[in-house]
Amino acid sequence: MDEMLFRVLAESVGRYLEKVDRLAARDLAGQRSLAGETRRLVAAWRAVLELHHPADGRCAGCVRGRRRMCGVWRVASAYFTRRPPGG
Repeated sequence: MDEMLFRVLAESVGRYLEKVDRLAARDLAGQRSLAGETRRLVAAWRAVLELHHPADGRCAGCVRGRRRMCGVWRVASAYFTRRPPGG
């Protein structure tokens, strides 16, 4: 994947995860278990994405030598950077 494209994608996904983490930290209406699990989920996604950080245009976490975006980043892009219809 192109380094500049990856940087833009990673920043966008990072902003989304940061926003969700901040919302969970507010602990709305005493829902501690929900907020705690949300923060845990955000931390897990960050760890997985760090394992799949591309080196030399290839995903460091995937065995394949393709230069395309790996499946992990395709999923993150689809769920964390695109707005749902009407959203």
